[in-house]
Amino acid sequence: MDNKPSLLAQVQALIEGLYRQKTGVNFEHFLIGRRQFVELSEAVEHADDLADTARVFLRVAGDQLRIALYYADSLIRRLEKHDPRRGLNERNITEFAIFIEEINHAVHAAWKFLEGQREIGRESFLAELELIARVDVYFLLKYFLAMLNPAGKAEKMDKLWLRHHVFERMTFDYASETIAGRYRTSAVLGQRFARFVESLPQAERGEELARFRMLDFPSKQQYIACLPV
Repeated sequence: MDNKPSLLAQVQALIEGLYRQKTGVNFEHFLIGRRQFVELSEAVEHADDLADTARVFLRVAGDQLRIALYYADSLIRRLEKHDPRRGLNERNITEFAIFIEEINHAVHAAWKFLEGQREIGRESFLAELELIARVDVYFLLKYFLAMLNPAGKAEKMDKLWLRHHVFERMTFDYASETIAGRYRTSAVLGQRFARFVESLPQAERGEELARFRMLDFPSKQQYIACLPV
């Protein structure tokens, strides 16, 4: 019997390990199908501007945070056919980045809610989730590359390839300027912060990420603006 954890469980564990903090939640329990995705999307502002291959839905109900995770069948089939645990390449990099991003949103939203943040619909909250996701997606993809590299680390060309896919190839052609600005900001600031974290000794990177997470969104922006270029 195969007891290997699912890809979702493994990614969640890696995110929590990156920040050395648990959510106490198994996000596999919050997966939904296409019908529920369509129903929930009807209440989402600018839903037509958002990808329909994957989505996380967040709603506060009393003293609880309701979370739903959706992945299109086409995305799951691609990751099953080209499992990133066996190799990361052009055939699965986009789908895997999307897969990680939605789990990442759920994990960080749960942490924020547990820390007392309840206004999850505010643009600053959503923009902050997007910025953190850009950074975390980069480092998790880098982990998977390093895991299969004989040298046990990502090489220079690996990092350039990842930066291209995570930060540089993003497009911002959205009807909503708010959403376009959100993604544009996350790409620019995310890449700058990721480069800074990589410049630190390995032992200091986790602490830096944890410190950064605790800043509010304006402070995150200000902090990155002060980093050496």
